[in-house]
Amino acid sequence: MGRYDHRVHAGNAGDVWKHFLLLEAADYLLETGGSLVYAESHAGRPEYILRAPGDWEGGIGKIWQLLPSLGNFSYFSILADLNPESASLVPPSYIYPGSIRLICELARRKEAYLQVRVWDNDADVAGSWESFFAAERYTGSSPPAGIVFHQGDGFVGVISWLCRSPPGLLFIDPAYIDPEDARLADRLLQRAKDLGWIVLWWYMMDMQTAPEGLDKFELQFSEAGLYGGKWKGAVVAFAGGDSDRYERLISHMQLQTKKFIRLLKR
Repeated sequence: MGRYDHRVHAGNAGDVWKHFLLLEAADYLLETGGSLVYAESHAGRPEYILRAPGDWEGGIGKIWQLLPSLGNFSYFSILADLNPESASLVPPSYIYPGSIRLICELARRKEAYLQVRVWDNDADVAGSWESFFAAERYTGSSPPAGIVFHQGDGFVGVISWLCRSPPGLLFIDPAYIDPEDARLADRLLQRAKDLGWIVLWWYMMDMQTAPEGLDKFELQFSEAGLYGGKWKGAVVAFAGGDSDRYERLISHMQLQTKKFIRLLKR
């Protein structure tokens, strides 16, 4: 099995789509002053520094100048807040938060509580989390209570934890460099669905990994003014059973994605 390092890909066109959808889903589920249980199978680093050249130039780099008009979407509003002076930097150097930090920033804004469990088996990634926690990067305090990073196999770890936790939001995001990843992800998805979790599964459009029957949100990069290199688009698939809450979430996501894509096409 190869080793995957997301630092060279952070902020790319696929990241834009998955993080936009993840934050819109979390924003809908997380009420102001409420709480959310969140789990992620393959966490990556808490944040990345984007410098030219990089894959991000075809992704978030294409949108950066539009951030003022995208402030109604949590993902872009958080990016703007974390980079207040980025427009004046030459060459540009941006802080790009990973998915967990994005979720944490959202919870901070909503004065909500998170119970977070995330996994990654890379020792360097584990070290980046130790450094991040020690630096107390969150204003006035350490990262919100309830965040636990596990260095280990996310497929095994999440399944074990699902049975001990109330249902919440699960993000499945392996690198798919191991032929077993898709099968193990499907096993995790089915177990989470059975236990009442809402699940997001991300993949590149050109290499479908998600099972059939999920609610899928697709983005063709060229139609949105983004550039994904050899990849023509990305997909985030949702699963969550037949509950009214899930159906309302899907309706909300359909509205938000249409608004977002319409803004990008202007």
